[in-house]
Amino acid sequence: MKIIFITDNNKKIKAEKLMLIMIWIPFLLFFSSTVLALESIRLNDVISANGSGDIDLFTPFGSKHTLNGDILEQFRQNNDGELVFAIDINEAADGSEKSSSQGVSIASAELIIIIDGIEYRYNQFTTRTHSMLAIKGSTQRSLYPTLLGDSGSNRITPNSDSGLYGSSFDSTLNFPLAQDISQASSARLVIHFLDTNGKLGDPEAFYDFSNGYEDIAIITEEDAHYLNQLAPGMEGAPLVLPEATSATANGGTVYYPSQSGYYIAAYEDLFPARGDYDFNDLVVGYRVAAGLDTDGNVLTLSGEGYLIARGAGYNHDWHLRIALPSSASGVGELRVFMPGEVNTADGYPLTINSIGDIDLIAFPQTRWLWVDAAYEEVNTLGEQSLLKGHRFSFSITFDTPIALASIDNAPFDPYLYVHDSGFEIHLEGKNPVLSHSRNIEEGQTDFTDSNNYPFAQIFPETWQVPIERTDLGEAYPDFIHFILSGRNQYTQWYNTPDNARVKPITPSHWKW
Repeated sequence: MKIIFITDNNKKIKAEKLMLIMIWIPFLLFFSSTVLALESIRLNDVISANGSGDIDLFTPFGSKHTLNGDILEQFRQNNDGELVFAIDINEAADGSEKSSSQGVSIASAELIIIIDGIEYRYNQFTTRTHSMLAIKGSTQRSLYPTLLGDSGSNRITPNSDSGLYGSSFDSTLNFPLAQDISQASSARLVIHFLDTNGKLGDPEAFYDFSNGYEDIAIITEEDAHYLNQLAPGMEGAPLVLPEATSATANGGTVYYPSQSGYYIAAYEDLFPARGDYDFNDLVVGYRVAAGLDTDGNVLTLSGEGYLIARGAGYNHDWHLRIALPSSASGVGELRVFMPGEVNTADGYPLTINSIGDIDLIAFPQTRWLWVDAAYEEVNTLGEQSLLKGHRFSFSITFDTPIALASIDNAPFDPYLYVHDSGFEIHLEGKNPVLSHSRNIEEGQTDFTDSNNYPFAQIFPETWQVPIERTDLGEAYPDFIHFILSGRNQYTQWYNTPDNARVKPITPSHWKW
């Protein structure tokens, strides 16, 4: 077609312009509709409550969309050679799982695509996060991919035709595909969640599957980018190892129990006698972080913690011990800060020269370190005003990076040395370590009594401290049932206190 451009303003120009517009409108509408057609699509099949899903990629949820090989190929090209799925994490709020942070781990995932009668299987995939987890029946932890989320609704697209419109989809699952799949006659995603050993507590209890059902959508690059930047649930999740550490200059950080959370360690210090069993003789909140290099090995260990309550007449040292390979060595600092202040206590910082295991006396001489002028105890009496506690922090840089898997399993070994009795008090399953304590000499190496009652326990940070001289079983009535059931029932006993028998010390008070 010949196009004549004339500069003077006459009817011929107007007629030719109108003709050009009418010719190009159908093409513009076609290309515009083609671009707008690709929107994230929720799929009809789900991952069931048993942690398994067989998802037909050609069956969308509802009737607004059509899915076939050609459309899957459009998704693949849009995501630079990958099919990307969004998963709506929908897990029960057990243990440290809550509405703001929930997770599952993946045992296996596979795309099965049939093209011209030939079946292609793709089992290489990536997720944004990983964790070190033990499967059910084992205590040995290995690296597994994880999916994180929350219960919020993330409106990540303004297009109401999108499967993610007004949805609560959370984590992304990516499958790289090197071939054109436009001629696919069938496509399925088969996925199985990991059955973790929840009896170990976190992180296994967090990354188990217990509720379901999890919805799935196939998504565009734009929506995938949004979800990855949003990272719902990541901040509160335990033991998060970022993906693809070898692809970045900084390998990232692994947090124990999470980027914002703390373990709560509580003790009964009259070991080996049960005493009043109020489990408030010392209460400490702590967390640890491992800094990784580009190969995922540990370059640094750091951590911090707070004194929360001290209901003891006895005097203690509170230790944080982390078992490491005997070849591990490094240098660092330990600091203890006065309550609510940026100034360190007298004598700090202390230099740490570490060889092998780390064993820090994070809070020494607690009876004399932290004092309420009006009472013998601190933060354990019903009528007592709350006092902020001391804070400790430490950091160690290793001479040579060490493998992440070679570090002792979290929550590590937080323990007391009781000056008045000469005994160490560890978590169940740990061993005495101090040469000057009475434990080994007197055969007191088991930190439960004859009725299976422990003397040291780890709780989530929302746990409330029993009021002074209130038995733990009175403050938490389900605790007795938990012990009597052989610890198989009432496993969330610490979430149901008798509010009249506990001291409400919220994390917002002791974190400063």
